[in-house]
Formats: sequence, structure tokens, C-alpha cells
Amino acid sequence: MKNIFKLTSLVLLTTFLSACTDTDVEPLFDQSVNERTEALKAQYLDVLTAPEFGWIGYYSPNKNSGVYTVLTNFDVDGSVLVHSDYDSGSQNKSITYRLDKTLKIELVFETHAVFHEIFEINNNRNAGEFVFNVLSATDDEVILESKLDYGDDITILTLTRAVEADWNLELNYDSIDNLTGTGTESVFRNILLNNTPIATFHFDPLTRLVTIQYLEDGELKSVSGPILITKTGFNFLFHLEINGTVLTTFTFNETKNEYQNVTDDLLIKYDNIPGIPLDAYDFGVRRNNARFNYLEPGKSSFAFNNLYQQLTGQFTVDTGGFTISRVYFRWLNNGNIPYIEFWIPTSTGNFRARYDLNVEVENGIVIFSLTGDTNAPGFIDVALQPLLDAFVRAPSGYYLKKTGGLLNFSNQTFSMINVDDPTMEINYYDF
Repeated sequence: MKNIFKLTSLVLLTTFLSACTDTDVEPLFDQSVNERTEALKAQYLDVLTAPEFGWIGYYSPNKNSGVYTVLTNFDVDGSVLVHSDYDSGSQNKSITYRLDKTLKIELVFETHAVFHEIFEINNNRNAGEFVFNVLSATDDEVILESKLDYGDDITILTLTRAVEADWNLELNYDSIDNLTGTGTESVFRNILLNNTPIATFHFDPLTRLVTIQYLEDGELKSVSGPILITKTGFNFLFHLEINGTVLTTFTFNETKNEYQNVTDDLLIKYDNIPGIPLDAYDFGVRRNNARFNYLEPGKSSFAFNNLYQQLTGQFTVDTGGFTISRVYFRWLNNGNIPYIEFWIPTSTGNFRARYDLNVEVENGIVIFSLTGDTNAPGFIDVALQPLLDAFVRAPSGYYLKKTGGLLNFSNQTFSMINVDDPTMEINYYDF
């Protein structure tokens, strides 16, 4: 029976196949795959190169990043002029591009420019892109999709026709400078509702993220949100709420050096004291030693970093060529005499110039006083005095603030902020 079934099936299949001819199958396309691909690439090229003033878009490399204004003007010869408000236009240039195809038609920005720069933020971990799939292209709009993103965080970049005025980004650069600050202001920037501080405000000009800390039911909380820089201020992409107060749009008041939302009675301004309690840190309790954080210079203030470079350079001049390689606080809480230590490389190893300290911590403020004991020879001691001033001589002490973990390591980091001069924030890590 099985043999009869197999034989019958074979006969039927043979009969069906013999009845089919090429003339019975209608071709699905008039062109080959390669021909259709080339035609689509030519269509996209026509669209991209058509506008006189190119295209404008607002690019965010990931859902946790702010937005960068990007302008592109494509030429049929494979070059594209790219301008943006990233890093004050440092990457504005003409680069090469191509339309290619793997699974979809791709727009590839070939030469290093702003897309590559944003890709490289945080050691290439910013989820940026310089290769986009073209989802659609019309006379008025081009929609691009990141080729490399997966999951629920896929970058979509929508380009619309630009006008000539869009290419003047000077006001955007000014807005970024205003938001970043000059480095001469206090490290304390507070959000005020009806002139009462409700939160702290911190802006990262690279990621365009704003970090806000506030108290909720007595607990310190932190939230971050991406922003879009405008010619007059900035907008939160997603409205942030602090105990019922919603943060949306702010305009810069140049005269007062503050950001305002007049409608909601909100201000963002610098102050000499923290508007809310700082994130507490147990100085000398977690570990007994701390090192000046040279690995993450952005965690110390611009003003201190600038001062440190000046003072270490002057130290080299004053000592005839010696340098400072490390700065430590040691023995902070183990029964020994605490001290600050400067490492000075020599031909026979590191000389460790040590200054004994008295340390008092109260209400989140640490105060140092020198005991007078040091092992530094005279000319080294004299040359180190300005650095001692910078690191330990603050009559009213230093605010202590926890600042998270050390990049790529398990060490905790913290800052000491000079109470008398809050432009000076010095960051350390425990070890």
C-alpha cells in the first residue's frame, strides 16, 4: 500500500511540473534586485541634494542623551557640509558620504565629523552612530534610522528642509556657553520656586543631560533629563517633576545671569551655598586614604583644575624641574596622625613630601589645620606652600559631597568644596 501511495504521488507531481511553463509565471518586478537598488539610491540622492540650504535635524544618540542641532547640505559629488551646535561648532566641516546597501539603503557619513565625535563620547559608549538606514525620503522630509541600534532604544533622525537663517548657530553657541558657565561661578546652581530653593541643577555640555537633586519626604533623590538647546535658552525634552513642580522651558536673562520661567515663577541661578543638603559622604570612614581624582578631571571644578595646572607648573619652575605626580590624604581615621602627601618623582624614585594635619568633620564640613610637621626640605617646602593653600587652607572648611563611583573601578568618589570660595571643587577617590 505504501509503495502504491508513493508511486501515485510521484505521477501527480510529475504531471504538475510538466504542465508548468515559464510563460505561466508573471514576473513580480520589471527590474533585477541590483537595478531596483540603484534606482532607489538615485531617487534618494536626488532628494538629498535638492534643497538649496540643505536639511536640519535634531539628533539624540540615545534615549538618555540630549539633543544636538545638525545641518547637512549634500552635493551630488559625494560631499556633504555638516554643521552642528556640538562643541561650539568645532566639527563643522565638509566631509564625504555615500549611499550604500546591505539589508536597507544606508546613508554613511564617511569622514570623521560631528557624528563620529558624538559616537566617541564616554570612550565610544554613547551609542552614537554615523551610519543610518533611510526609512523614507520625500521632497520635504527624510527619516533616518540608526543601523546599529537594537531593542527599544533605536535612534530616529528626521531631517526637514532648512532655510538660510538656520545655518547661523551663533546664538546656539552662546546658549551653550551660558548654560555651561565660565568656570568662575559657584559650583552651586539652584532651582528656585518663588525664590525658595527646591533643587540643585547640573548641566553636562557633552551629553546635554541635566541632573537635578531634590528632597522628597526627607530623602535626597536624583533625576536626569535630556534637553534641547535653543537660541534663547533650553527646553526639557521630557518634562521633569519635582514635588509637583514641572520643569519645562527656560529663557536666559543675561543681565542677571540666570534662567527664568516667568510663567511658573521658576529660576535657575548660581549661589554661594547649596540650596538643599548635599549628598552626604563619610569622609575617612569608608577608607582611610583618598587620592586627588586625576582620572575624571570633570568632577573637579574648572576653576580648581585651572588653578592646579598653574600651581604645579609654577612648582616645576621654582624647583628647577621637579613635578607633582600624585596628591594623597592618608590615615584619616585609623588612630595615626593624618597627613597630606605630594609625590615628587626623582631619579631614585618618588619623594613623598608629607604634611601632618589635624582633621575635624562636623555637619558635612571638614576643616584641616597643619600641625607644622613636614619632611620636605626647605626649597621643596617653600615651593609647595601655594599647593597647600589650594588643598587644605580653607578657614571655613570644605563641604563634603558624594559624587558616585570611579570610572571603570569600584572606588567611590567624593568632592570637597571650599566654603569660602565655592568655585573650588576638588574631587577625590577612596582607595
